[in-house]
Amino acid sequence: MLHVNLSRYIDTSMMMTARAFCLLLGFLPLCSLAADYDQILQQALAEFDDDYRETWAFTEERVFDGVTTVARFDPRGAEKWQLLSVAGKAPTSEEIDRFSEEKSKEGGRGKGRRGDGSPETMVTPGSLSLIEETEDYWLFDFIPGGKGDNADFMAQLSGEMKISKENTAIEFIDIRSDGAFKPRFGFKVSEFITRMEFVRASLQGPAVPRAMQFRIKARALGMMKVDEKVSLQYRDYQFVGGAD
Repeated sequence: MLHVNLSRYIDTSMMMTARAFCLLLGFLPLCSLAADYDQILQQALAEFDDDYRETWAFTEERVFDGVTTVARFDPRGAEKWQLLSVAGKAPTSEEIDRFSEEKSKEGGRGKGRRGDGSPETMVTPGSLSLIEETEDYWLFDFIPGGKGDNADFMAQLSGEMKISKENTAIEFIDIRSDGAFKPRFGFKVSEFITRMEFVRASLQGPAVPRAMQFRIKARALGMMKVDEKVSLQYRDYQFVGGAD
């Protein structure tokens, strides 16, 4: 009788061990896939050059408050930005001065902060999760990243990223709020959207911005209202920094 009971115990133990081993084998590919996704992300991020503005000229079309502004950027000139039109008309001297001041401020905010606003800074390391995979792309969700005060704000948002399988390049990054939230005392955000789309600057060129959308609706201290929407399109990339 003891022999029978012991045999049953051994058989049961072996069955449990076998099941545990099968479960482990089933789990290991998931770990491997997660690691592969991080590798895919790093490959895609490597295709984006933070310094593309040093070697590429391009046209920017901006729509803000219902007014379309078209400008040309060229890193070779003393004045890197040239305003081409405002609402379909040649710009006035006042509009040119205001535009130059705005672009000067943009450059000042980015000075000494290489990488800010690049795809790499937008994704919290290790937070990538697969939503969908097809023959053409991977679609991931992720936790948006940020530094300092911006980190608390970004932690309230959710992100999605699409990576092309054809060239392992990012097609878009979408970061938005799922509902109203309060990133800090006295400041309530009812809507927030940032979407960046990318394209190759040339056949062998880096991934560069193709379009950007920004939307925020908020209220500060229950009185001051913030309601902004900006749409940007980038086109006509031209390599101007040496041999392509």
